[in-house]
Amino acid sequence: MDQYRTTWGQVGPGNVWPTLSSFMRCAAREGYAGVEFPLAQLAFEAEDEATAIARVRDAKAETGLKVSTLIATRPTDYGSAAEHLADFRRQSRIAAELRASLMVVHAGADSFDDNTALGYLRDAARVAEDHGLFACMETHRGRLLNDPWRTARLLDALPDMQLALDVSHWHVIVDREPLDLMDLFDEAARRSGHVHARIGHEKGPQVPHPADPIWEGHLALYRRWWTIARDAMQARGQAFGVTAEFGPPPYMTTRPFSGERDADLVELNRWMRDRLEEWFG
Repeated sequence: MDQYRTTWGQVGPGNVWPTLSSFMRCAAREGYAGVEFPLAQLAFEAEDEATAIARVRDAKAETGLKVSTLIATRPTDYGSAAEHLADFRRQSRIAAELRASLMVVHAGADSFDDNTALGYLRDAARVAEDHGLFACMETHRGRLLNDPWRTARLLDALPDMQLALDVSHWHVIVDREPLDLMDLFDEAARRSGHVHARIGHEKGPQVPHPADPIWEGHLALYRRWWTIARDAMQARGQAFGVTAEFGPPPYMTTRPFSGERDADLVELNRWMRDRLEEWFG
């Protein structure tokens, strides 16, 4: 198992780690195999993009960590496949310069029709291949893989596509315990090349704390899907790549008016990391 550490809500001004390189050195000391961050956070390393890339590459060489880049395209015209693809090309070039082991991709927009979605995913796969990058398309709200039904159609049409599995998003979309949809969730797990380990629920993408016994049933469901994903990756000869990915507010619940957080983000992700190690390490 390769555990990646997320920078989400933890890196940048006012956070625990001011820069990506300081975060990477800490992640290496704590035994992670890699780190995962959105490319926008390169600005926390240096204002100049080339300087930031060089510093992160130096930290990567120093620590021996793998890098997973989170590619999230947000063009001015969110419904334009051409604009999403242009931004994907730009970010893929940066990921290649960083010598990323993986790209986790928030692909396109949920408003694309199926033909546009297929064309976009095929084009994105060619871009990733041209750069020698391994790309996993995330099951994420607001994107092409917004829900299990459409994702199943796209998986049928694209037999080589691998997912970044984050079914917390689907849990919200289906708005129920998905016992009637287990075949779709299980197949998505089998087609995954990476996992985002966060526990969602029927009304939100993140439980306040998965150690609370009230979420025991949800935790068991997610462990099932992650186990299926682990087994499928290993059957393909891949390492089981996983990122404990609990996030800050508004994903994390807070107290009314004060904004006081209901959990400590660093501790929350460490708790999830330790459970993953217990189950799969």
